[in-house]
Amino acid sequence: MMDRYRWLGLAIGVALADQGAKHWIAGTFPLGAGETVLPFFNLVHILNSGAAFSFLANAGGWQRYVFIALALVVSVGLTVMLLKGVANRWEGWGYSLFLGGAVGNLVDRLGRGAVVDYLDFHAGGWHWPAFNLADTALCLSAFILLLGTLLSSAQSKAPT
Repeated sequence: MMDRYRWLGLAIGVALADQGAKHWIAGTFPLGAGETVLPFFNLVHILNSGAAFSFLANAGGWQRYVFIALALVVSVGLTVMLLKGVANRWEGWGYSLFLGGAVGNLVDRLGRGAVVDYLDFHAGGWHWPAFNLADTALCLSAFILLLGTLLSSAQSKAPT
């Protein structure tokens, strides 16, 4: 039972860290402003009404409600899964990071109508869309779940 709460604690920690960073950015930089930190990295303050990396950002506003509904359904589902118990630590890490990222961005959509993005990477004329800690957790969770699936599959096919 403690394992279940540990995974939920991780998700809550991710969501709180994400919200803390967004609160700091919004309090430090006016909307649209930023500051160079390294030659390839800026901290910025922008609002993203779309999904990860501005997907559907200019869709007219309906996407906010779809993303809120989707995040709510996914968050409830993942919370139930984590409370029932996970099969292995890959699932625990993956589901927890996904839940934390989904909740972090959900809080923004509910409170601000859009997600605060603040990490801005660029190099040699190439510019990655700004993102945040919640987006990072979502992407990392997908990688961890995929890696866990591949490793589990390889282990199950290994001769005994």
